[in-house]
Amino acid sequence: MSQESLDDTIKFRAGPLKEAATELDSVHLGGINISELAREGLTQMLQRSMTDDDKIAIYERYSAGDLSEDAARVLLGDEFDFLEEDIDAFREAATDDTSDYLV
Repeated sequence: MSQESLDDTIKFRAGPLKEAATELDSVHLGGINISELAREGLTQMLQRSMTDDDKIAIYERYSAGDLSEDAARVLLGDEFDFLEEDIDAFREAATDDTSDYLV
């Protein structure tokens, strides 16, 4: 598993995006946090680009220890907790004594 520093940067050619962000920063009262906007935008786009199969694969990699919880949470968002709840409920149901239901 690759544990990269939280200080790692992602670089891409921003072109008109940088110009637009810089312009908004100059006219918006108090400025804007361009880095925060970029992080939030990338997070949203990563989550939007995932299929249900991708989500399952990501959770399986997290469960196997091949992906950090932080990265899994970025990719899965709120679904990370829903998956954990579903898995816990399934495990609990699988271990329930069902002998009372037998006739």
